[in-house]
Amino acid sequence: MRITNKNNTKPRKEKVYESESFKDGQFTEEELKQYGLLEDEIYTILEYQAFLPVLQEEKENWISARLLHNQLKVSRDFTNWIKKQIDDMELLENIDYKLETLSKANQNNHGGDRRSLDYLIQISIAKEIAMVAGSKGGNTSKELKEMSKLVRKYFIIIEKAFKNRTNWNQNRKNTLINCKELRGALITKREELLNGVPEWITNGNLYSIEFSLLNTVILGMSATQYRKEHNISSNEQIRNYFSEDQLDDVERLERYDAQLIISQEIYLYEERKQILQTEYDRVKNRKTKWV
Repeated sequence: MRITNKNNTKPRKEKVYESESFKDGQFTEEELKQYGLLEDEIYTILEYQAFLPVLQEEKENWISARLLHNQLKVSRDFTNWIKKQIDDMELLENIDYKLETLSKANQNNHGGDRRSLDYLIQISIAKEIAMVAGSKGGNTSKELKEMSKLVRKYFIIIEKAFKNRTNWNQNRKNTLINCKELRGALITKREELLNGVPEWITNGNLYSIEFSLLNTVILGMSATQYRKEHNISSNEQIRNYFSEDQLDDVERLERYDAQLIISQEIYLYEERKQILQTEYDRVKNRKTKWV
């Protein structure tokens, strides 16, 4: 059974795993590995993110000052403490911090809701507050000093995680943008490429066949094997689970594959696969530049 040439077949649009919608400050271990964090960094985030969740809004990272106050175990009451931080650091409202009204349904003796204010502060400000809290000499308890170090370490790592997440997201988008060149090659040379597909490939359209070829070169296994090993459902794009380096490889291999088809007129599937695999191994093993 051969692949049929359906002229009206269009490439399926891939969904990008967006980081901009990240709201609850909760990373998973799999995500953090994907973004290239070290084991001890992953452990730190997983350990503390429940106590100090990060709210990402319009690409800015905010921390609840109340939660920071609690985590640092500051003896001074929250309201006076945060106002002193604002005065000492000359923080600007709606730039360095912003107010948020908290509604609590706790009934007091007279009935009614109790409302209080929280201060959302930029993560860079929170990091500085933690650093200062642990460096006040004799006035600072040993517990506060140790906790301030841990909290500041967490903020540094969580900033790295967000930065890596943004970079990963951009690379994922780039693979979709830059693959237009390959898609164009597949459209232009459709007939020749279909004739070059081996007999053992019996399903899928030309687009899925070609992109699966590239995935196999990078992963060293089929997409089916990769899904099974990583527990990925069939309706999810496996490239949404690639590392930043793998996405970078995808972008370059797609460009190279398009050159093989258009410039060198190599239409046989197996021949292109061998060339792509050789070039990929050469770059990875010798850490040289792509052609």
